[in-house]
Amino acid sequence: MQYQSLFCFKGRDNGARFAVISASVYFILALGFVLLGQSAALLVLGCLLAPVLGLSAYRRMRDAARPTWYACLILIPLLLFSMTLVYAASLALAVVILVIAVLLSLFFARLAPVGKATFYHQGYVGPAVTTGSSANRRRVEPSLGGHVGVADLDEYDAEEPHAYEGVSEEDDQQWKASSPQKFSDSMALKQWTNWAKLNKKLLLGVVAGLGVLVLIGGLLEALSSDNQVASELVQERSKQVPVPVRGEAKIPDGFSVLLENDVLIIRWLGERRAEGEIWSLASAQGDSSCANLSFNDGSNYRPMLVEYMPDTSIEARFSPLDTQGIISDIAMRGSIKLCGYDFSLKGSQSALAKNAAFIPYL
Repeated sequence: MQYQSLFCFKGRDNGARFAVISASVYFILALGFVLLGQSAALLVLGCLLAPVLGLSAYRRMRDAARPTWYACLILIPLLLFSMTLVYAASLALAVVILVIAVLLSLFFARLAPVGKATFYHQGYVGPAVTTGSSANRRRVEPSLGGHVGVADLDEYDAEEPHAYEGVSEEDDQQWKASSPQKFSDSMALKQWTNWAKLNKKLLLGVVAGLGVLVLIGGLLEALSSDNQVASELVQERSKQVPVPVRGEAKIPDGFSVLLENDVLIIRWLGERRAEGEIWSLASAQGDSSCANLSFNDGSNYRPMLVEYMPDTSIEARFSPLDTQGIISDIAMRGSIKLCGYDFSLKGSQSALAKNAAFIPYL
């Protein structure tokens, strides 16, 4: 392939060439995503590939005699596809945009050419086609009689007059008047150099915009990586901190016995009050009626903390040292009294036995 034709402003591309270029551009972007991941470098890669696809679409529109500004439409899915590969959390959006790009590319590729061009050099007709000199296509053949004959062995000479049929007369005159140097490999570079000289402000704006885009992409990538590290630390710490597991046995008289690790909790619904501490063993302050858990046989246990909970319930927490004795007494005694509330223990042993957490204490 003559690579300078990829950056040619003149000439025309047939549908097959445009389809191949479009597929190659999206394949390179997808390959970059596989190799680089969600990196801001994909935006740079997309911006570098955009001129190749845009100019091919431009030449395709010339070949189909359609308005050349239609070529800008093909760049919209390309830019959106590049951005979704970098910033989208899900690849579903990227797949949808890729499908739209494929359909639009197929539409461009199937546009019928205008004119009678019978020869496309690798799908391209234009000044970037490198043609050898006629001297290189002729040779002198010796004959038995000592005469020499000139034979033209390249059939391309016969086809060359028809190579650019269907091309506009103005372009044909320009190409014929051009020197052979214009058809060399430096032709595309000269075209771009002249364009850059005439559009310095636009070029600087594009470079500055590209730099800002890369900078923003890098910052977003750095912030996302920091957030990811922070979330991983939080998850790691949450794994290290054991989550308390509560075993609950509901006693028929309206209270519950809970076992949180080795801490015994007695819980019941109280009056509507603001949540907070009712009595604390550490300070020995609060409602003195909550200072002792009393059984009908005279057994007493001191709760470590009694408090109102947000759901208007009251929870009394006891020392792990008293867990064995309290559970045994709840299963064997007849009633308890705490914070002025009297509860019957009828059916308590059966309720405790239903929960495997309490069985070792029975």
